Amino acid sequence: MMEQEVNRNGHEPTTISTERCPWCNSPVTHERFAEIEIKIRQQELIKLAESTKQLRAQLDAQHAAELTRQRQLNQQQMETILKAKLKESDAEREKVYAEQRAAIEKDRDLSILKAQADFNRERESLQTKVMEVERQLQNKTASDRGDGAEIDLFKALSEAFPGDRVSRVPKGQPGSDIQLEVLHKGQPCGKIIFESKNVKAWQNTFVSKLRQDQIAAGADHAVLATTVFPRGQRDLCVESDVIVATPGGVTHIVTLLRRSVITLHLRGLSLNERATKMSRLYALITSDQYAQQFREVERLSTDIANLDVSEKKSHETLWRKRGSLTARITNALREIDSEVANVVEGDDQSELAVASSLDELRRRLAKHA
Repeated sequence: MMEQEVNRNGHEPTTISTERCPWCNSPVTHERFAEIEIKIRQQELIKLAESTKQLRAQLDAQHAAELTRQRQLNQQQMETILKAKLKESDAEREKVYAEQRAAIEKDRDLSILKAQADFNRERESLQTKVMEVERQLQNKTASDRGDGAEIDLFKALSEAFPGDRVSRVPKGQPGSDIQLEVLHKGQPCGKIIFESKNVKAWQNTFVSKLRQDQIAAGADHAVLATTVFPRGQRDLCVESDVIVATPGGVTHIVTLLRRSVITLHLRGLSLNERATKMSRLYALITSDQYAQQFREVERLSTDIANLDVSEKKSHETLWRKRGSLTARITNALREIDSEVANVVEGDDQSELAVASSLDELRRRLAKHA
């Protein structure tokens, strides 16, 4: 504040500089005011420094907390992304493995099927050639060849079914070549007749003649043993209610037929019921599933015969292999026999179970092949 005083000499007044104290509001000189203002500024600077320090510490703490939170969030996000990528990678790797396994299994199955087909074709070709060479070397007539095949069949049936009556029909008499009377506990319960053909070409008269013989003899079944078959057929088929089979497979077929004859006899079914059961039985043994099983049994039987040829070379090895093959044949026949029992003894609903069992049996045989 500026105050004016009048000079004693009458001159203009002299100005004296005064200020008000910021603390007590009393007048002070400019010099004192400047000192007080410096102190106030120093105090304010100290307060400002402390406030700034506190604010900086608070901001640093907030910043550290935010960094920690952001770091945790980023870590969680990275873990989530990593898990998703790992899961996606695992799924992709599993897909690749599955495709590789499928391709390997497909190639393996194709290789096995091709090898089996090649083996079957080669074996059939060799069998045909051997039979043809044997015919040429022996230079026998058709009648002579038929007699030999008939004798072999008669011997095989007699050895396989010693509890039944097996007889040959003398030459010149009407009827089939061989008759087998099925016995159960010593009592006759049915009849199966057989015709043996060892010829080069199939003739439909083979079936028609044997069918007439079956009706005349009142036989339950008629079996034609032959090495030739109707066009499109092989190994086993049914023509006009006559079973046509290879000579080596006749005994296996008769095993099934005997079971059905005995079962139907014991149950005392009517003719119509017997006819229905026989139709279903023939449908079963001519199905694709049974055909595969039948060929497997024949193949195993051929293997046994081949082992018999080399029996003198290694008895122990031979007996072990023969036992294994025989056990497999027995298991196969037991399964087949069970399916026949289902057909003969069961009702129509059992056909689904029969088909399912046949598929399972075929899978087992293919596994052991």
